[in-house]
Amino acid sequence: MSIGKVGIVFFSKNGATKQVAETIAEGINTQQPNSVLLVEVLSSEVVEGRYDNDDKLKSLDNCDAIIFGSPTYMGSPAAQFKSFMDASSDSYCKKAWRNKLAAGFTTGGSLNGEQQQTLLSFFTLACQHGMIWAGLDISKHIDDLGLNRTGSSIGLVASEDETTDSTNSHINSNDLQTAFYFGQRIASLVKRT
Repeated sequence: MSIGKVGIVFFSKNGATKQVAETIAEGINTQQPNSVLLVEVLSSEVVEGRYDNDDKLKSLDNCDAIIFGSPTYMGSPAAQFKSFMDASSDSYCKKAWRNKLAAGFTTGGSLNGEQQQTLLSFFTLACQHGMIWAGLDISKHIDDLGLNRTGSSIGLVASEDETTDSTNSHINSNDLQTAFYFGQRIASLVKRT
């Protein structure tokens, strides 16, 4: 049995969030090669505060699952991603994402930084669209995989490795391993539907 298309829509200013998105895609592709649609929200696509790329928005209508990703800035998604969220209202009116699987991930410069608020924003967006939310089912506290060091259940929280400097940001290796697992989890859930 093959899975359908999984869209990963994300904004990444310096590449850290993109690194996580690509790692999630790798995890998905271990279950079903060539099933990922990476949709990067670009700053140039935000016009007068509104996301303006109908082709990218419509491409998500054909996905069986959509994973939302953004860095957390000041306790919420980046403004660029928020503009994408607002622009998804046409898909909302058409019920185009209804009953699709949804998930989310966020990145931050610190271990906390209120990243849960960003995930809750994605959860709310998914619920408004009538989507079915999938979180993480692992934690370093409940299994022997050693993944999900932050213990986030709502979705994936990733942060920079504390050994790197701010000009050369790299995501913590445990968070990237968790992202790979998260991709595999989403793929397996889509297979079941």
